[in-house]
Amino acid sequence: MTGTAPKITVIFLLYNAERTVEALVEAIGKQRHPAFHNQEEWLEVLFMDDQSRDDTAKKLQMALEKAGRPALYRALSNPVNLGLSRTLNKAFKLARSPYGLSCHCDVIFGRDDYVATMLELMESYPDAGAITGQPVLPTAAGRSMPLAEKVNVVTNLMDIFPPEPLMGTSHGPKDLVTIGFAEGRCDVFRIAALEAVGYYDTTLRLAGEDQVLAARLRSKGFEIYQAPSLPYFLSVSDEQDSLEKLLKHQMLYGRAHPYILLKVRQASVGVVGKIAGANRQARTLLRALQLVSSAVYLWTLFAILLGLPAGSWLAPLLSIFLAKHLLFLRHLKAVPLTMKEFLVLYGFQPLLDIAYSLGLLHGLWLVSSSSKSRPIS
Repeated sequence: MTGTAPKITVIFLLYNAERTVEALVEAIGKQRHPAFHNQEEWLEVLFMDDQSRDDTAKKLQMALEKAGRPALYRALSNPVNLGLSRTLNKAFKLARSPYGLSCHCDVIFGRDDYVATMLELMESYPDAGAITGQPVLPTAAGRSMPLAEKVNVVTNLMDIFPPEPLMGTSHGPKDLVTIGFAEGRCDVFRIAALEAVGYYDTTLRLAGEDQVLAARLRSKGFEIYQAPSLPYFLSVSDEQDSLEKLLKHQMLYGRAHPYILLKVRQASVGVVGKIAGANRQARTLLRALQLVSSAVYLWTLFAILLGLPAGSWLAPLLSIFLAKHLLFLRHLKAVPLTMKEFLVLYGFQPLLDIAYSLGLLHGLWLVSSSSKSRPIS
């Protein structure tokens, strides 16, 4: 590393990432900046291992050895598992640059100038608190998708489609679109903006921290943007690579949402307002439908036990599945599903709905009880 401070820091968040860490090291090694000959002149990289339970640390050291152990690459391990929000805060405070690009272990840059372009955008737009790229399905890179990944993309309405520009606005950058919040998967942040809002809210340990941060950044006058021309490839992480783990994440989403909506001012703007965009508004509608669906399932069970006519429960049941199908339709056209996978996706919906609803009830209790100061995870 030269004596010059880096212009941007790439932060890889590692947890049980033994399957992907080698690809991450390879991907960052390919990143180039048109104005600099060597990465050492403009870049630093932090690999943050949050006490992985697999061979992530071993695989990372092997990958770094293969890459020649560049001085600008630093591998750090938390002494205990801190969770996502606390690990992010730790990493951003360790960065020696004015910008930090956080990258989850389940994504890969879609271009060799991804980081350099993000740096240029942040330097060009001083009102940008965060800028995210455009998530793209791995099939675009020729990689197949396992069942759990397909279910995750469809059932959570992942942001795999370019956002719609805000209508009726005559200002703002032409190559960026204002959005509700940046998920942090492969996003750049202005560290001065993070400092201004006190970094991530660590009450939310593993989910929802992105929505809270966006609301606080906007309250300080910063914008959240997306660069639709900058793709990154999604994949399924070790934490969501089975249907059972997807259920746990649905419950986690439910636990986080009461705190976000009831305790954080203007957080709802990022999911229901104009800047949220069509897909995230659809996702909010989906969450409401999950609550309604859980009530319908309970009614169906009682109606059958009481021997009520089939029409009294069958019509509501069919209605919620039709409503979900309409919400899923665009994603179903983008995600290749066999007939067996299609049946698994819809057969799995009741469990996902109930998991989310139970998580939401737990989250409401956490917000209203004396335990509200404890991290939500």
